[in-house]
Amino acid sequence: MGRYAIAFGVAAIFMGGAIFTVNYIIDEKLDAVDRVDVTVAEAPPEGANYLLIGSDTREFVGNEAEEEAFGTTADAGGQRSDTMMVLHVEPDAQRTLAVSFPRDLWVEIPGVGGSKINAAFNEGGPDTIVETLQENFGIEINHYLEVDFKTFKGVVNAIGNVPVYFPYAAKDEKTGLYVTLPGCPRLDGASALSYVRSRGLEYYSIPNEEWVEADAVPDIDRIARQQDFMRKLAGLAVQKSLNDPLAANEIADEVLENLKIDESLSKDDIFALIDAFRTINPNDQSSLEFQTFPWEEGPSQEGLSVLYPDEPDAAAMIARLMDFSGNNASSGRRIPPAEITVKVVNGSGRDGEATAALTELKALGFKGAGTGNDERGTIDETEIHYKPGAQDKAKAVFRYLTPDARLVEDPDLKGADVAIVLGANFAAIERPSDQTSSTTAATTPAATPADPTTPGSEAGTPAPISNESELGEPAPKTPPC
Repeated sequence: MGRYAIAFGVAAIFMGGAIFTVNYIIDEKLDAVDRVDVTVAEAPPEGANYLLIGSDTREFVGNEAEEEAFGTTADAGGQRSDTMMVLHVEPDAQRTLAVSFPRDLWVEIPGVGGSKINAAFNEGGPDTIVETLQENFGIEINHYLEVDFKTFKGVVNAIGNVPVYFPYAAKDEKTGLYVTLPGCPRLDGASALSYVRSRGLEYYSIPNEEWVEADAVPDIDRIARQQDFMRKLAGLAVQKSLNDPLAANEIADEVLENLKIDESLSKDDIFALIDAFRTINPNDQSSLEFQTFPWEEGPSQEGLSVLYPDEPDAAAMIARLMDFSGNNASSGRRIPPAEITVKVVNGSGRDGEATAALTELKALGFKGAGTGNDERGTIDETEIHYKPGAQDKAKAVFRYLTPDARLVEDPDLKGADVAIVLGANFAAIERPSDQTSSTTAATTPAATPADPTTPGSEAGTPAPISNESELGEPAPKTPPC
């Protein structure tokens, strides 16, 4: 029981990157976190690989309400790591890759021998997992994070809820998931936990009047659903945290209450995560790249059905995790200022700000498209408006702004690729730390996603549906899904 979800491990990093936007709370929050004695490699200057582990331990259970919600150590003693993800972060390169490792992947565990990869945590704890990834795949881990059921549920509740698309009525009797009306229900912490833990998902077939299995490969399809959920959760957390400092603090407390991190994770690492996740958009599948470690089926081991690395794709994925060059084939080259036309609009409440900012941007190589005043008057937070299809140009621009900036797709934008609307919080145009000529950016900007009620461009469900031909017509996918 207690199959764990990718969300439990990755939520800590996503929320950490989203919420620590007020400098004075960083040290206090980090001091309260449990530290884990684990040997990790020194991180390169360009970024880090974070190992995210979800533990299904019930050690935190301390009252009847928690017993009812999560069970007790008597129900599920010890702890398992059915969730494992390596998060590859390069803040300056705006490159973020999250790779999920299937729990049934067959590996050699140091000191143990051949086993499924999820057994590494059970056998020797964090050090054994780190060693297993290094010895089997050559992947170096620079930081370690571990969270549990309670953290995930608390973060979702702190945000409010997360919309999830169900094409049919759904259930999983093992996790307690029940969705009676298909469509786009909003899941609270308890129902979200049941959803992301589900490995026995069933949909109701109206034509046949019976429940049918939804997954062809339960663990792999579960990973796809979890990744989709985490895109939404991370984007909503970023948005709510930047819009509401009190909410940011509440989300921080929920994350940190049961979070465990390695001894070396510092405030600088937290700021690096802020940079990495400042453009997460719950409706933009390109804003954060999720991948599942390439796998293939093969001979059983000791009577167990297991998975094996699928070569050469597995080797290519490992190479990406170990590449800190800043190159990213999936998203293309970084766009230089000379290819970006920028307009600056003043909403700061201070005379002359737009003209001064555009002068600095033109000196750095951007093409100027004039200035103006925002019709709303003074706005609190700087916005970066961009034409449809010009998000990469907007991302290039916000690297030059200090502090926070909000990305806004604007189909009405004319005469420029990007329009910067300066808010009252605008401080400066700054050169990025990785640029040495004619390009500059803020070192600590953060951007919120677009309106989460805007329909996403993706269609269908995050995982393929087994027996789909038996299910009948799916419910329409409508906003906010």
